[in-house]
This record gives sequence, structure tokens and C-alpha cells, in this order.
Amino acid sequence: MFRTFRKFLLVLSALLLLHAISISDPIWADPASGDTETSPAASIQAKALNKEVEQLYRHVEEGNVQAVLEDTRRVSSLFEASSFQGLTGVEGIHALAESILEMKEATARAVQEPQHWMRSAGKLRMASDSLIHSRDALWLQYFKVIREDLRVMGQYAAQQDKPGMKRAYDSLEEHYELIRPSIVIQRKPEDVNMIESWISYAGGLVTSGETSEVQRVLPQGEEMMNMLFGKKKDEPALAPLAEVREPWTWQLVIGAFILAALTFVGYRKYRGQQYSSKPMFPRKL
Repeated sequence: MFRTFRKFLLVLSALLLLHAISISDPIWADPASGDTETSPAASIQAKALNKEVEQLYRHVEEGNVQAVLEDTRRVSSLFEASSFQGLTGVEGIHALAESILEMKEATARAVQEPQHWMRSAGKLRMASDSLIHSRDALWLQYFKVIREDLRVMGQYAAQQDKPGMKRAYDSLEEHYELIRPSIVIQRKPEDVNMIESWISYAGGLVTSGETSEVQRVLPQGEEMMNMLFGKKKDEPALAPLAEVREPWTWQLVIGAFILAALTFVGYRKYRGQQYSSKPMFPRKL
């Protein structure tokens, strides 16, 4: 009976864990709306697009302009023939389309502007990747880069170094523009509008040389960036927004394990009492 009860607890805990993971997994959720299911066809099309973009990016690294032209045509055709319903919202689709268009224009000027060509390829690479990866998307690696821009910006503001503050802001703006399509694809429009309003406001303060005001608004910008990257305050590891917004899922799992443990302890105690109430040796008949 004891072994049967223990197996029951293990199976119950496993089922609860699997259920929690299945309802918290964002693969089938629209990052922009949070309530739209993803069709299997959309996932397949997104993976096919991402594969072509990966090849395009490799050809850009090699400097093969002719191959990139062919890759870009295939990427454009795939995009036009695909539906990414459930993977992103209207804004995300527009951002991806703009990245493809920018790549076409940059390729036309690849010889004259190789750096811009490479940046456009990187922007498109991260954008297509964000369609198929929600928890470990490439653009999330820019969190430390953005935070460093903010830190340096605050350091120069504290030193009343206006040119240095301007350089740090320009770096922040450049890095944000690189990952912007990915952010628009994965985050809600109101979150994107909020951070971009802050960046614009901070830019105005930097241009006017208001160092004290820049220092005042930087903490707000840091908090917004934490939220945008799905990172809790002062937490060293990255965490997707789904985990931040829905902590009750894991509380349910932990509670289930605690309940199972308490039930098990109670059962052992009951068995112990039953055993101690019996004579050590059976009476002889």
C-alpha cells in the first residue's frame, strides 16, 4: 500500500508540472496580444523564412553581393506568401516588411556602404529569429549593451560632460534601432510606444544639454528597459515577460509539491501510529 501511495504522489506531481508548463508555454501565444493561437502553417512558414534569412546573413558576412540579391528575392517571396497569424501582430508584420525592404536597399549600396549593409542584415536576422524564438531570441542578448549605454550616459551627465552624454545617447539610439523590429514583433504596441516616447524625450534633454534632467529620468528608462527585456528589477538572469506576468503558474506547481509532501508525511505518521499501537510480537494462540 505504501509503494502504491508513493507512486500516486509522484504521478500526481508530474501531471501538475506538465499541466503548468503547457499552460505557461508561450509558443502558441501571440507575443503582441497574448491570446491568439498560432496555426501550424504559420510556424512552418516562419521557420522557412528564418532559414532563408540565416543563409542571407552568412552570404553578407562573406561579402557575396550576388548571392544576397538572390537570397533577398527568396525572402521577399516567402514573406509575401506567408501568414504569421498568432506569431505577431499587425505592427510586427509591418516591422518585418520594413526590415526586408531596408535589406534590399542596403544591398543595392553594399559596395559604397558595407557597414550599413551588415547592420541591415543583422536587423533582419534578429527580426526573423524573433518570430520563432520567444524565450531565447537573439535580440535579448542586447540587454547588457543597452544597460551599458544608459550607465555611460548617466556617468557623463553626472560629470557635466555634454559631448560624452550625447555620444552615449547616440549609441543607445543606434542599438535600439538595430533591435527595434524584433521588439515590435514580440512586444505589445503600448510597451513599444512607452519606451520610444522615453527615448525621444531623453534625446530632447540630451540635445538641450540638461544634464541634471537626464540624470533624473535615467532610472525610469532603466525600469522600462528591464520590462521590455522581460527582466525583473535587480535580477541577474533574463526572464521572459510571460514569466513575470504570470508567476501564479509556478506558485501552483510549488504548492502542489508542498501539498504532496505534507500528505506523504501525514500518511507516514498515521502508519507509524498504527504500527506502534500493535504488540511487537503476536500473542500465541
